[in-house]
Amino acid sequence: MTLIDVTSVSKTFWMGAGARHVLEDVSLKVERGEFVSIVGFMGCGKSTLLNIIAGLAPADTGTVRLGGKAVEGVLRGASIVFQNYSLLPWFSAIENVRLAVATAFPALTRAQQIEHARRALEKVGLGNSVDRRPSQLSGGMRQRVAIARAFATEPEILLLDEPFGALDALTRGNLQQELAGLCSERGRPVTTVMVTNSVDEALLLSDRIVPMTRGPRATLGTSVSVDIARPRSLAQLLHDEHAVHVRSYVVESLTDSVRRARRRRLTRVDDAPAGEALAALPRRSEA
Repeated sequence: MTLIDVTSVSKTFWMGAGARHVLEDVSLKVERGEFVSIVGFMGCGKSTLLNIIAGLAPADTGTVRLGGKAVEGVLRGASIVFQNYSLLPWFSAIENVRLAVATAFPALTRAQQIEHARRALEKVGLGNSVDRRPSQLSGGMRQRVAIARAFATEPEILLLDEPFGALDALTRGNLQQELAGLCSERGRPVTTVMVTNSVDEALLLSDRIVPMTRGPRATLGTSVSVDIARPRSLAQLLHDEHAVHVRSYVVESLTDSVRRARRRRLTRVDDAPAGEALAALPRRSEA
């Protein structure tokens, strides 16, 4: 059953007299309980699309529906994990999580909220660091707090905006495994949409991967299913025949989008008057 339905979404940002066409005619369906990863180059519009799904930014055209109903305003029942942690620096780890719990479950007493937050932090291995402030935590520990905060609200939908992009490889690998466990430990898996530029990360976590074309006017390509039993490991994925096939398909889709974008740019140069053609040619740093 489709839970999230994105239909023909487009988005343009206006900067002075110019326009930056970020997304064009983007459509995506996510089934209830499915983990979908959108993989694309940096700056192609992945985060913009995730913000539109979350209701944090409006689309210029198109619709986002949740369970058949149009999303108006911030998406209810959803939690978001950002790349930059987004923790309140003057609060401890447990208080950062408790504030989210208080919003999701206002009927709980403060003591119950604290206990709920403590359990969430223990699940990500921070049971001994609940009273530390973000400045007293490493980058990986801060992201653990952000993940604990997201799951403490018991969301129906989880949105992940390159949540491990700023971490070292070892910390990233550990947190990926913890996230996979948290997503599947409940009786009903959390419906998850993640944007990332890592194909291997998408392979490790996803039920389905959707490549995004390079911008401007980025859109989504044809998705591919990841039919590999869980739990998965990166070492396993290096040698799994299906994983190799999926990785090759996604990489080829991404490189094809670059070739198409380059052909479009060269076509615009060829068709433009001489002065405009010179202006349209890429600078040396862009080539």
